[in-house]
Amino acid sequence: MEELQTKWEIVPQFIQAEAHPYFTQTELRKTLDKYDIKLMSWYPLGHGDKSLINEPVFAELGKKYGKSSAQIILRWHTQMGFVVIPGSKNVNHIKDNLDILDFKLTDEEMAEIAKLDKNERYYHRTDEQLIQFAGWKPDFEK
Repeated sequence: MEELQTKWEIVPQFIQAEAHPYFTQTELRKTLDKYDIKLMSWYPLGHGDKSLINEPVFAELGKKYGKSSAQIILRWHTQMGFVVIPGSKNVNHIKDNLDILDFKLTDEEMAEIAKLDKNERYYHRTDEQLIQFAGWKPDFEK
């Protein structure tokens, strides 16, 4: 971020990075806050990891609010101030993903979810992948 800051002409509004209850990006968020940049969650549901989805706290809160574990996690993202755009090709999942604005997690519930943070990523990129990503161009630019 510090290097990027020396090069931008316009401050980015968002930075997309892996973020979910097991990996809340605490240090990155401190840096982003300095520049008033929002975090856009990538892998917001832990890339479908059943251990995350099946955490007891999400099941309990789901019963309380009449929501699925995924909806509880997505609501957590919004209350954390993250931008979250979960991907799905399933129409019912897409509808459910949008149905998270009719309830709010309490401060105590947010604190319980915070205890899940393991500072653990799902995605581990290699230097080779980074070079490939940096050189990628969409078909219309070729």
